Amino acid sequence: MNDKERFVNVLKFKNVDRIPNIEIGTWPQTMENWIKEGLPEEANDSALIRGSNYFNLDGVEMCDIDSWFPYPKFKEKLISEDERCIIFTDEIGRTRKALKVGAVNDSRLCMDQYIDFPVKDKKSFLIHKKYYEGNFNKRYPENWNKLKDYYNNTDRPLMLFDTLNERFGYYAILRSWIGTEELSYMFYDNPSLIYEICEFLTEWVINLLDKAVKEVKFDYIGFDEDIAFKTGPLVSPDMFKKFFLPGYKKVTEFLRLNGINISMVGTDGNFDLLIPLFLEAGVNMFQPVEVAAGMDPVKLRKKYGKSFSMLGGIDKREISKGEKEINNELKKLIPVIDNGGYIPTIDHAIPPDISLKNFKYYLKIKSEILG
Repeated sequence: MNDKERFVNVLKFKNVDRIPNIEIGTWPQTMENWIKEGLPEEANDSALIRGSNYFNLDGVEMCDIDSWFPYPKFKEKLISEDERCIIFTDEIGRTRKALKVGAVNDSRLCMDQYIDFPVKDKKSFLIHKKYYEGNFNKRYPENWNKLKDYYNNTDRPLMLFDTLNERFGYYAILRSWIGTEELSYMFYDNPSLIYEICEFLTEWVINLLDKAVKEVKFDYIGFDEDIAFKTGPLVSPDMFKKFFLPGYKKVTEFLRLNGINISMVGTDGNFDLLIPLFLEAGVNMFQPVEVAAGMDPVKLRKKYGKSFSMLGGIDKREISKGEKEINNELKKLIPVIDNGGYIPTIDHAIPPDISLKNFKYYLKIKSEILG
């Protein structure tokens, strides 16, 4: 059984020779720490989801079609700075305030403050959407003709979109264009504009992906929503049903007709209230299943049965503590692992408080459990 067959069979609750051993990735600051702890420089790759010989990790292939940025991108522009912070406009047209301290490879230890956004009303939307219209080929990799042959012959699982980059999701794009607070008001104050944007995004993403799904056989697609915080979703089920459900149904149906039967949504936080609607929308896989937000794989499996598969669900806080906590964390997940439809990984990119020693011990115990 090769990596592709193993990965797909697990997610479809079919028998496998072993469970794939995958991790999502690390913070750049984590890799810095690990090098100081003895990690060889040649193993310094935060994109662990692509696999790692050093850590003996399986990997997946990802096809990066740009479904996020305007085209052409806005030029980043520095507005002001002091000893501690910079204020700048980014490639989407947002104004942000960011700390200088702790930045490694453009990654900071805390989130930026988002000050302003490009879409405020219908007039500004009509201007902004022009950056997403036009020649879709420019959103594909320059070496697409060569890449598609490689993709069609790889024996590794192949995902449409790339988890290492921002990617399509209705709420995610709306928030990046409008802002969390402003969007929350707009759902009530200007619902007709939200409908119009969602209808545009549905038609746009289907047209964008039409070439890809007809030329390459993908195993699954990864949407990016980040639609919840620690105690619940950022939109109500009613909002999701009104604004996002119709579009999701059209997109997942388009994907199924073109051979993609696994649709994954990536979101942090507690999205339990939205799970029935995601299932109705054609989504059947979730990642990273954040334990700190109450998304426990054991409880989710008891509540929803085999209606969806999961990737993630290992509490990063426990992995940072030591061998006893690591053993306990992995032991409790064995029933879900044995039940199928679940690939256990740390529930997001690995943070700097997880030492190299603890990570290696965690991988050792997890490998034994996975067979």
